[in-house]
Amino acid sequence: MSDHAWLEMCLEGCAAARAAGATEAEVFAQHAVETSVTIEKGDLQLARSSTESTFGVRALVGDQLGFASTNAASDLAAACRDAVILARSAPGDPHNRLPEPRRAEPVAGLDDPNWEEFTAADAVRCAVEMLRVSAAFDKRVIVGDAGVSSVRLTRAIANTRGAAAAETVSLFSHHILVTAREDERVSSMDFQYGASRRAREIDVAPTVILACRNAVDSLGTGKGRTFRGVVILSPSAALEILVSPLLFQVNARNVLRGLSRWDGSLGAEIAAPTVSVADDGTAPGGIASSSFDREGTPRAPLTLIERGRLASFLHNAYSSSASTAPNTGHAAGPASSPPMIGPTNLTFAPGAPSLEEQIADTELGLLVGRFSGNVDPISGDFSGVAKAAHLVQRGRRAAVSETLVAGNVFDALRAVLDTSSDVQRIFGFALPYVRLDGISVTAG
Repeated sequence: MSDHAWLEMCLEGCAAARAAGATEAEVFAQHAVETSVTIEKGDLQLARSSTESTFGVRALVGDQLGFASTNAASDLAAACRDAVILARSAPGDPHNRLPEPRRAEPVAGLDDPNWEEFTAADAVRCAVEMLRVSAAFDKRVIVGDAGVSSVRLTRAIANTRGAAAAETVSLFSHHILVTAREDERVSSMDFQYGASRRAREIDVAPTVILACRNAVDSLGTGKGRTFRGVVILSPSAALEILVSPLLFQVNARNVLRGLSRWDGSLGAEIAAPTVSVADDGTAPGGIASSSFDREGTPRAPLTLIERGRLASFLHNAYSSSASTAPNTGHAAGPASSPPMIGPTNLTFAPGAPSLEEQIADTELGLLVGRFSGNVDPISGDFSGVAKAAHLVQRGRRAAVSETLVAGNVFDALRAVLDTSSDVQRIFGFALPYVRLDGISVTAG
């Protein structure tokens, strides 16, 4: 069906909710067509195609909110009635509201007009290529899990305030998880992901090669050193240790719940001047781009941290009302659940030095390839194992056995020395290597 047809169903749902007694209503529809191939333990296992539709209904009776969802268009009117029934028994909240209608401009490069030409056979060929590249890289590499998928997703939303928007996007993605083994020695696991908006841009080789190189490099590890000092976080480790708790802190719902220590800190210095973080859901061809958010609010570029100073929080309609702050268009989530708050294409600004220059400038430090441990997003305390780690001494690095690292996220953000010019894309994140000081390192 066309975007217009899905939008018409959303409008009909709004009318049904009104007829059932809703003061206001919103209907969000998602329709996904997916083709995927999986690899397990080095062998092709499954190729499948699936189609799924979901409708999510929010109904307001005064300031009482109810939500219901269904996977069948024929049950949409019943879901609307259920949402109204639930709203009537829910507690009231003056900030339960739907966003005002605003026109969303289309974002370029999100849909492949030739999407249907990418078949299950093409996905299988990509998967076979992943196995070929890994085998050619090094016979010691073991592919534990991998996959290739193509998704065509239509999103449509309408509400009784006049908001109405629809768009169709495509995404071609692949991932691989590998280890390396030599005699009795087994490397750390390495996971890599790649994605594009057009089938002709699929290139699995760089993703596979990076995963294989990381796994092989972690073989033959020596003993590390115990110290407190410089650590260089890979993009993957930076995502776990720095970015995930940072996103918790800038989520306006967490601010309202009293869970963010950055409440009241807009304009204040919360990180080193080398730290700048931005989010842009309008980036052409961006993996997480869309013209509108889960509530139909247009996407827009947003600076979160500028040269170490907190510039903004992420808001949806509820938090915007409760905080009397602008709605930043960051309502997130599927049609099967009420809107939450989440990022789109988030960038941790790169710096001038390359990774090799960061290493050369480090007298003693640890390069963390992957982090496996716990990060408390409220206190900021983190501790865990540095996987695929390399001890850096006088500008040289050598693989070391699993080493413990510990520290505090908020202290670490203030102790960032620099970020690399090398940037890696992980899902919707574009992240550099981050060199910071004051981290506790304990040799295993």
